Amino acid sequence: MIELGPNRGAILLVVIGMVVGMVAAYVVIPTEFTGASPRHMSQQAIRQWVRMVAVGHSQNVHYDDGNALLFLQQIPNPQNVVEGLAANTNVPAAERGALMALTEIAGYANLVGALAPQDPGIFLSSLQVIAAIVAVAVAVPILTIAGRSIYPKREERDEPAEAPASAMSPARSQVTPSATAPQPYQAYSEPGPAPPWGEDETEKSGTVHPQYGAPVMQTISSYVKGQNYDDSFAIELGPDQDNQFLGECGISIATRVGNELQSVEFWGFDMASQETLTKVFAAPASLSDPALIAAVANRVKDPTTDIIAAETGARLVVDSGAIQIQAEVKSVLCNYGGGTPNSAIETLQIELLAWHKQNQSASVPAAGYPAPAQSPFNEYADLQVSPPSQAASPAPPPPAGSAGAPSAKRPEDDDDDPFGGTGNFMPYS
Repeated sequence: MIELGPNRGAILLVVIGMVVGMVAAYVVIPTEFTGASPRHMSQQAIRQWVRMVAVGHSQNVHYDDGNALLFLQQIPNPQNVVEGLAANTNVPAAERGALMALTEIAGYANLVGALAPQDPGIFLSSLQVIAAIVAVAVAVPILTIAGRSIYPKREERDEPAEAPASAMSPARSQVTPSATAPQPYQAYSEPGPAPPWGEDETEKSGTVHPQYGAPVMQTISSYVKGQNYDDSFAIELGPDQDNQFLGECGISIATRVGNELQSVEFWGFDMASQETLTKVFAAPASLSDPALIAAVANRVKDPTTDIIAAETGARLVVDSGAIQIQAEVKSVLCNYGGGTPNSAIETLQIELLAWHKQNQSASVPAAGYPAPAQSPFNEYADLQVSPPSQAASPAPPPPAGSAGAPSAKRPEDDDDDPFGGTGNFMPYS
């Protein structure tokens, strides 16, 4: 009989696993939104953030009047938060003075602020969890029953095995003539054509160049706001090629606006051609700044193509005589350094790859096998062969009159025999 009921143990394990996963996701390791707006922070975090803005504004370090208002606009009820902190005696006096200075900025009273996120409350949050558990508890039995109806157990689908020979009746155990008769000739049909070979299924790693093969250098260059950014990396071959020095590449600061990083330059030096090429990654909003273009245009060959926005996935290539170097932006975070969004670089991570152009053999040919770079027989081309020396016979000749010696001299022995007596050159008569 086919059992269509669900496996209770499996259902219980699924429900327990889902509950454990929700507890881990909501309590143990809750999700963190790195790109969320300041309005999503807790009230304590918002107050601490406003205090930092006030101190930065008072010291003219990071926030001028425009930037301070821009940040206050992103939190709910900015006037209440600023004025409440300014009146709080637990806040140091210096910070309270900095907070009062924010209220004196032109346009402070007109700040609207952002909408506060709505808290679903404990009831709706619990209802979501219960609804998910109920949905799984209902769906699992239904899917289990449907699966067993479509694909019943194997022992129920298969035909029962034949009875063993000992249980067969004598009449059935006898071999009939028709069973031993030769089968009629069946026409032979040509097999279908073999399926064509598929394309190369090698995993695309993103670093293997279609012409130059694997890179000889691969590294990451990282920048965090406030550091002196000047990375350089040597490009060398492996130990099997004596660590030959091919060149150098790096990332360094190109332009700044105050304390904000506006652009970085990517440069590469080729040892073979003694050539240094430079290209520039700039904050997206700063590409329209004429001062930036004037500052870096003389460092690149073509400002229209060698100066691009520093965005995730942006790529620049330095191609010289013996090496090719690629710089790709893996991650970037821009801020409001110049009062305009995306006008300065906060953090940056660039991957650098370098290939040796002479390393042609590393690439995979389209078809067939590559010809050997050098014939295996070339090492014998200059081999000098000298004639063999006359070595003494390893065994002395048998003494005269001993057994096995010829009794009479043959006529052909007087002839010059180039084969040492092993050939018979007597003419036929």
